[in-house]
Amino acid sequence: MEKKTIYAIGIIAIIGVGGGIGIGVFLLQGGSPGGFTKDTLVYGTMYLPVDLDPQVAWDSASGDLIDQVTEGLFAYDLSDPQLAIIPRLAHATIAPTWSGGDLNFTVTLRDDVTFHDGTAFNASAVQWNWERMAWALNTTGTNNDTVTQIAELYEWPDGTPFVNHTEVVSEFVIKFVLNAPYAPFQALLCFSGSYIQSPASTTKDAYLITATSDLVGTGPWVYDTYEAGVEVLMHAYPSYYGGWSHTSITKLVFSGITDANTRNLALLSKDIQFLDDPHPSFHSQFAADSGTILVGDDPAEEQQSLVTQYMGMNTKAINLTYRKAISYAINYSYITEELLEGTADRLESPIPEGILMGNWSSQEALYNVTKARMLLRTIGYGYNGTDSVDGWYNGTDITPFDLDYDPVWVSAATGGRAALSVSFTYNIGNLFREDMLALLMDNLPKIGITVIGYGMTWGEYIYRLYEVGNLNRDMLELYWIGWGPDYNDPSNFINPLFTNRSVASNGAQYDGWYAAIEAGRDPRVEWNNVQLLMEAGIAETNATKRTTIYARIQQLLVEEDMPWVWGYSSKVFDAYVVDLMGYDTNAMGRVWFYPCYYA
Repeated sequence: MEKKTIYAIGIIAIIGVGGGIGIGVFLLQGGSPGGFTKDTLVYGTMYLPVDLDPQVAWDSASGDLIDQVTEGLFAYDLSDPQLAIIPRLAHATIAPTWSGGDLNFTVTLRDDVTFHDGTAFNASAVQWNWERMAWALNTTGTNNDTVTQIAELYEWPDGTPFVNHTEVVSEFVIKFVLNAPYAPFQALLCFSGSYIQSPASTTKDAYLITATSDLVGTGPWVYDTYEAGVEVLMHAYPSYYGGWSHTSITKLVFSGITDANTRNLALLSKDIQFLDDPHPSFHSQFAADSGTILVGDDPAEEQQSLVTQYMGMNTKAINLTYRKAISYAINYSYITEELLEGTADRLESPIPEGILMGNWSSQEALYNVTKARMLLRTIGYGYNGTDSVDGWYNGTDITPFDLDYDPVWVSAATGGRAALSVSFTYNIGNLFREDMLALLMDNLPKIGITVIGYGMTWGEYIYRLYEVGNLNRDMLELYWIGWGPDYNDPSNFINPLFTNRSVASNGAQYDGWYAAIEAGRDPRVEWNNVQLLMEAGIAETNATKRTTIYARIQQLLVEEDMPWVWGYSSKVFDAYVVDLMGYDTNAMGRVWFYPCYYA
């Protein structure tokens, strides 16, 4: 799950969040910085929502808001380290059933739920929402807008939707009829795109407009207003079926604070009450401050995040040899130990540990400048013992001294004789990505590659990845991005990120067919082709066979094709005011504020 939007003219203003805290926060809390009332919870976040519509949104900031207001039939138990699937709008004690050769999935629903507009929740409401999804996917042929950006999660590679239709069995029983067996279907129902909106308050054949529409669900919080670049306001839904006896919190605020220092300082001053993923440089202050709690610094409570962080390399612009050389030229220990201050571990696969079928047995590239230089020598680039222009391109053998002598490689890279010049694109205000630019500008010249930094707003950055307007992926060469799970299945970390079927989230423009040819494998053989393997993986319902398929996918991506620099997976940290109770820190990075209360 990343960030993007296709809809809503003028929504770019939402991305241009200022560094300060929205003044509305202070008004809600009674005025003065440093104090807060216990009927309000303010969440300080780097980004505010991009897409309000659950059947469009595919970024963490939008998902965080949608999770508070709307609900799905199932959810993850965030208090369980294993993230077990639990019923949400589904009946608490009547389990769903599969039938018809794994084509029919029947769910009994809760009978005590209403939408925020007073409409009753029932099987007809579920069916209406899946008919709306059919419109969003343009299965109906009537979508004159844009096919939803989350289509990749709901369709087979040939465009056939997973769900053929739904049937209302009775008022509180719904049956999903699939076009073919789809192994992670129940997990897909935990994703926000499968959440249920009120048919009475939602247009069936049009997307919600983030700047002007209303989001109406069954969740604990009612969506009130959104001031672009400042905050989102919500209030407790008094008729929520879960009740409110556990808490006095009646107002929930998402406050947009782009600048990391400002955001972290806001918690120390208690202008916000909750902060997920606090910056490592503030950890010691939060741990020492009597007014805040830092979760994650105690080894007994340590969790590894399921969010992956990586540097994509545009495979159309950077060939396999250069990708390998770059991968060996980066000092990964410096990233984890210095930039992240020991709060993360090296990523060794696109599928993180903790996700089904994640396999870290493949050998990722390790920091080895000599090996990187030898790779470049195979394509005719390298120092041959004389600091002459010709010396960098002729066939003279490189001596051990030449391979290990940094100054001549750096001099060539910066003196007009670079093997390659690449851009690193990043969003301004993200301290880690700004630090990565500095590291790349130090590391890559040592193998004769120059790096040019292009900093921009989040909107300008992410729109390149998703080809919105006149921006496109061809404008990117190196870029750093994260991916969080939409649901717990290996396909969610493979198919959207590496498919050649559509833009999806494949910023590196990786193509399993071309990659196989580039690496010298026969692409017609499924075992050699990531595209064919990923398509087989979502269709296979046998767990043992699926595990073998995903192990092979990870091996090819990590050891042979290298479309990414495998970055890191963070340890999970949250920070909040000492009086806040009930929050479930979790590896998925989901925020869910309903259980929270003040002591």
